[in-house]
Amino acid sequence: MAGVLRWGQSAYETDADLALERDGAQALGLRWRRAPESARAPGLDGVDALVVTSRVRVSREVLQGFGGSLVLTTTSGWDHIDVAAARDRGVAVARCPLARRDPVVEGSLASLIALMRRQPALLLAARSGRWARSELPGLDPLALSGARILVVGLGVIGSRMAEVLAALGVEVWGVDPAGVPAGVRAVALSDALPQVDGVTIHCALTPSSRGLFSAERIAQLRSGAVLINTARGPVVDVDAAVNAVARGHLAGLALDVFPEEPWPGLAGAAEIPGVWLTPHAAGYDRGLGSRVAREVTATLRAWVEGSTLPHSVEG
Repeated sequence: MAGVLRWGQSAYETDADLALERDGAQALGLRWRRAPESARAPGLDGVDALVVTSRVRVSREVLQGFGGSLVLTTTSGWDHIDVAAARDRGVAVARCPLARRDPVVEGSLASLIALMRRQPALLLAARSGRWARSELPGLDPLALSGARILVVGLGVIGSRMAEVLAALGVEVWGVDPAGVPAGVRAVALSDALPQVDGVTIHCALTPSSRGLFSAERIAQLRSGAVLINTARGPVVDVDAAVNAVARGHLAGLALDVFPEEPWPGLAGAAEIPGVWLTPHAAGYDRGLGSRVAREVTATLRAWVEGSTLPHSVEG
């Protein structure tokens, strides 16, 4: 009987969620046990599949003690796993992006609309007792319908974001080295930045995407554009992005992820009108834990059956 080790438990996961995952694994004829998150790897003897959270680092050293064939992360991203080392050992790596897909899209869309409609500035005026209706022409709010929005990264989440934007009448442009889906205009990043009304980032953290939105790239965005990042913190130079809003180049910035979490500059940046900061919250809602459990079970089922893994990660 193959063994599954669940290493770590996210804050949003209840014991009932883990019980659902355990029951799903056991229904597949698998032995399932759990180990708490720790700096050192638990005993991996008899473990054929390792299920981890984002706070568990699956390094080359950990993999040297792993004799199984699958590492599955409960998250959308996989930068906490040494995928190259897994590939060298013949270990498959997979992820669970569906559990967070729709909440991330909804959160990104909410931020995008709020910033394009200049809601943060209007709320700030109201809090100070100022009726800001006469200031609307200067704030220059934009309607989403008819706007030109660039989606960076068109995987599971980015593709759904593009679908929703298109349904709302947006002209959707896209950047992804793997190609873009039908209905999305494929563009080069440097060509797109001066022309779009907004950018929403949904790419994975890879060597090529780390620092993708540098100070130089942010400066290429047209004046009055908005920038949304719900993907991975190191993709964006946060200080440069915040400064771009502070000096009036960008009309808005929404960040849900940061290079360091908690972000030490949170309080100061949040005081700037047009800066919208949330604590890595876009993917969370009350049903997340149970959705993760079901997606883990679906992936384990494919692994047991020898089928193609639903969301495998290539090295």
